[in-house]
Order: sequence, then C-alpha cells, then structure tokens
Amino acid sequence: MLYNQTENIEYDFRLLEIEVDTLAKVKFTEQLHEGTCDISLSVSLTSSNLRNQNKKTNIILSSNGSIVYPQSLYLVSRLRGEDKVKDTSSIAKALLAFTRFLDSTHCEQLDENGNLISPEYLTYKSLTKYEESGAPWRFAEFLLANCRHRNSQGNEAFALSTAKSYMNSVLGFYKWLQKCHYIKNDQNHVVTHYSKVTSGSNEGSSQHDILAHAKSKTTREIDMSNIMKMFPRTDSTPAHKKLKPMTVKHCSLFYEHISYLPLPFSLMFRLANETGLRIDELRHFPANKIGEIDTSGLDVVPVRITETKFNKPRTIEVPVAIYEELEIYKFSKQQIKNASKRNQLIDSGNALDCTHSLFLSNKGIPYSDNTLEKYFNELRQHLKSIEPTWYYRPHDLRSTFATNWLRTVAAEREVGYDFLMGELATLMGHSNTSITEKYVKLMNEKASQRSAAKRKNSKLKGRW
Repeated sequence: MLYNQTENIEYDFRLLEIEVDTLAKVKFTEQLHEGTCDISLSVSLTSSNLRNQNKKTNIILSSNGSIVYPQSLYLVSRLRGEDKVKDTSSIAKALLAFTRFLDSTHCEQLDENGNLISPEYLTYKSLTKYEESGAPWRFAEFLLANCRHRNSQGNEAFALSTAKSYMNSVLGFYKWLQKCHYIKNDQNHVVTHYSKVTSGSNEGSSQHDILAHAKSKTTREIDMSNIMKMFPRTDSTPAHKKLKPMTVKHCSLFYEHISYLPLPFSLMFRLANETGLRIDELRHFPANKIGEIDTSGLDVVPVRITETKFNKPRTIEVPVAIYEELEIYKFSKQQIKNASKRNQLIDSGNALDCTHSLFLSNKGIPYSDNTLEKYFNELRQHLKSIEPTWYYRPHDLRSTFATNWLRTVAAEREVGYDFLMGELATLMGHSNTSITEKYVKLMNEKASQRSAAKRKNSKLKGRW
C-alpha cells in the first residue's frame, strides 16, 4: 500500500490517496509458545504480485491522522467485486462530507434564529425505528439546506446534482454496512423505507417534439427511497444563473488582500483568476516551460498544460506580470529544494504521478485539494470580516476569468459576446461551445439589464 502524503490540516477530516493490491489475501499463522504451550495467531498480508491489480483510491483521515472506519474500508471495497468502480473519487467526497456532518453534531451549534443547539453526537450507527431521526435522513436534510435549486437563496455550497449524488453514495455505503453486518438491519434500525414510483411515461409530451418518436411510451416501476424523494427531481435553475463571478468591488478586494496568504497560495489563486485554470489543473501546473520563453514584446505568454479535465491538453494565456512571478518562484531556494525531493520520489518509484508540477509542498508532492480549500477558506474569512457579502469558492475564480475576458475582449474588438464563444471555449478547455454558452448568456443578460436601466434613467431625466 503506497501513500500520497498531504499537508497537515489539523482541524478537519481529509482524504488521502493510496494504492492497494485488490487481490491481496490475509494470512493467519499459528505460533506455539514453548513452555506455556499457548497458541497465538499472527496476521500478515500476502501480495498477489499482479501489477494490474494495484489500484488507486482515497481513504479518510481524522484530524489526528488516524484512518476513519468503516468509511475507508468501504472505499477500498469498491475497487473489486461485481459492483466495482474504476474511480472512487466522487464516493470519497460524499463520505468525507458525511463524516464531517456527523462530526459537526458533536459540538454545540446555532440555528437560524441564533438559538443554541446541544450536541447530538450522531455516528453512522445512529439509527432508530423512525427513519426521520436516523443519521442518513439528517444528512439529507443538511444537503437540502445547503444545495442550490429553484427556491434556494443562491449562495448554497452544493449544486442539486452534487447533493443527490452524495446522498446516493451514502445510501450505497449503508447497503454495504448492512450486507457486511456492521449495523443491524431490523425494524428498530431503519436506514430508509422504499416504495414504488412510476418512471418512463411519455404522457403529456408535445406532438411537436422532434424526438417524441424516440422516447419510451411505456411506464415502469422502480424502487425509490423516501430519502431520495426529498430532493427535487430536476434543477430548474438555468446554468448561467448558477455562475458567481466576482463583482468589480469584490475583485478589487481580492487583489488588495491576496497577499494575506503566504506563497505560493497567493500566486496560485491569482493565476487561477487570470487564466481560468481549474483547481486540479492549478495543482499540476507544469514547471518545465517556466523560464524558457522569451517574453519580449508580449502581453500574455502561451503556456501548454497537459494535466487537464478529460485529459484534453490546451494552451492558456498567462499575463506577463504573473509569468515573471512564476519564474521568480520556480528558481527560489525553497522551490528548488522541493523539486529535488520530487525528483527523489520519482526516481525511487514512490510518487503516484510523475508530472513535474511547479507548485510543490515541502514533501516534494503537489498540494492537495484540501490544502487549497483550506487556504482559500482562510482568505474568505479574512475578506468577510471586511466585507460580509464576499463569499466565493475556488471554482468561482474560473467564472470570474471567463466573464472578465469576455468583457475586455468584446470592448477591444467591438464585437458581441456570442462572436467570442469559440475562442473562449478553447481557453477554458471545453469540449464544445454548449458548455461555454452559459458564460455568454450571463454577459448578454447583464448587458440587457444595463441597457434597460439606461433607458429608464433617460426617460426619468426627460420627465424632469
């Protein structure tokens, strides 16, 4: 089992990436103790010696570094068997959120009205004969209160699809717990009740629907849990309304106070805001081209990145000022030391990936998602103390880049936002422009609102 160490985050649970031999077997050996004639058993793990059975997954660590069971065991179990999955990352994130929720019930909290709520001390075993009082149901209520849908406030942490995915993963975890007899499965320990629901009906569909002939007209009954019925079926919020780019005022605050964070995090978040990099792309930002490009006469420097979503390489445009900071950082004493540790890990075969990333921790490995989330949260709390409405997530830096780029380039070239859709899709690494369309729709909607406001102001001035 190989470990990919992460930065220490003392106050929170975190994920740790490991590599396990899915066909390894536990071996029990009897040992006879001379004199007492007592027999004891020693346990060892026998490797299968099959390289293709070594697979990566995540496990959950507590704040003191101990492994969280049985959640971590479940994640490992999903790598083999009939229902095995290739990637456990989404399940791991769901169980991490569930574990954090359970832990939050072990301390006093305030409700919406400011009233103090006593600790409940929920665990994964917290089940009764009433499903509404069990830990899974309570977690569903937490997700619903913190996901974005038609009737939400718009500042919630989870998308509806993410919340439903997390809940399904947790229910899968409970099915495994019952199957392996980690929890009781009787009328006094109810996870959730299931009932039949109708699916697949085409009644009421429009005769003008050009795909009506391809849609099923038969109905079928499926089992659905009462917990999943709590969630709205679809997210009716248009994609462009889910975007939350920083306002001009909030963006100014961001740049004014970004130095509150230490290097390299202040540099990393500015780089994300100026290039539209996703967080995982930021973690694996390449070091090889930094310092090798002649920037004379350039406003932006083209940098090729290969560690991207869906493994689709693309070229991004890095402003010269930030590129020069990247050069200084790359050849700093501490970074050279970290890069040397990285090379040692690669040479020894102890690195889970062999990419030469620019941003490395003191252990010679790329920073984890948790570490970046931690430092961005510190920045957010700092800015909220100055401006309470400053609430953004790391991914909002990406939409900030997209909207700023559209605004700037459209003004420079005197063209509409729609004309720039293909170019923006290339910069953002989208597989097609349908994904990029949400940014253009947002900008067009804002432009329409500004135009309407100007007309109203002109009309009011005319009356005066």
